[in-house]
Amino acid sequence: MPAFSLTALSVASFLGFGALLVLFGANSSELIESLSLDYADLGLLGSMLSLGLGCGIILAGPSIDRFPRRPLYLASCGLVLLATTSLGPNTSYAALLAHTVAIGFGAGFYETVLNALIVEKYSTSAPRQLIFVHSAATLAASVTPLLFAVVRASESIRWYETFRVVGVAHILLMVGALFVPMHAPRHLRKAKSQRNRVASEFASFRPKDDRIALAAVCVATFAYVGVESSISLFVVDHASTELGLDTARAARTISAFWGGLLIGRLAIGFSPRPIGAGILSAFAAVAALLMMAFGGGLIESPEVAMAGVGFFLGGVFPVMIGLAGIAFPSSAGTAVGLAGGLGSLGGFVVPWLTGRLANGIGLSLALASLGVWLLALVAAAAVVRTRKQTPSLSGNPAYRQNGL
Repeated sequence: MPAFSLTALSVASFLGFGALLVLFGANSSELIESLSLDYADLGLLGSMLSLGLGCGIILAGPSIDRFPRRPLYLASCGLVLLATTSLGPNTSYAALLAHTVAIGFGAGFYETVLNALIVEKYSTSAPRQLIFVHSAATLAASVTPLLFAVVRASESIRWYETFRVVGVAHILLMVGALFVPMHAPRHLRKAKSQRNRVASEFASFRPKDDRIALAAVCVATFAYVGVESSISLFVVDHASTELGLDTARAARTISAFWGGLLIGRLAIGFSPRPIGAGILSAFAAVAALLMMAFGGGLIESPEVAMAGVGFFLGGVFPVMIGLAGIAFPSSAGTAVGLAGGLGSLGGFVVPWLTGRLANGIGLSLALASLGVWLLALVAAAAVVRTRKQTPSLSGNPAYRQNGL
């Protein structure tokens, strides 16, 4: 098979993944009306999605290091297909919560399978490769709300029908996976050429696991995914109910955020400079200021604010996932799963807390509070950056190349 097959499947899969991430936010107003939800209830939906993502990611990590990858990928896509297409007009809020966990579990699992395969295939250049692959999720998350808004302008489409459309698309991913090479875990492979390549690449040093760097990466992913999930969940309703914007423009706010993420990721990906945690820390500080200013009413245009926040956060997640595998080379799949799983835990905790805050102090100030989580990301990324000075990393070219 051609060498680009894994990348092609990864891009297609992350398109589906990105669409799943914004379905709840894109349908937030209809969900609130149809199921009689308040902001805490809506926040819990976002939390359940992240809970499912986290469970899928964490379980996928060690599974990837032990079992054949293709069956894992196919089963997780099948779960997403089943959970989305079985939603309907009689789905209750309790049932929707259960389906949401299942959707997140399947999506998180297949995302992690692909992340680990890319880290193994591209080694020290994995962070840059992951930026381009994850950009597909960003593109889908940006376009999906606009597409459904256009459809709603001309004909009626219910919230559960949008889930079915995205779910059915996973059939194509499952078919594609049958024709893409997915190497077995290293301990199951016996090809001497692979062992010789690895031995040659790392002949001058023994890569060491750095638990502090991995822990800091996990803090960064926790904060980032929490903020990303909260914005995706609440910003559309904030634009329509508190800012008084029409439905089409409200949908553009979430698209502006994901569009900013896409441009930010591509800008970092095409940059000739090394990709590392230091620049991410500085960019996240700008995003924190923008988020606080927007929630405080200092920025009038929600599209401008969200595009700016997205741009400065664009490289955070894919780079951190790549650095997780580099920081813990003895079990890259487990490290990637742990970093992604802690990110999903943030996606569970932060939207729920944001919804609780919105019920008490208003949605605007609750959105402003997301800036505090971004400051935690700033600090964590700065810690990751300092680890390049420690003896255990000083001889590792992987850290120098990626600016860790």
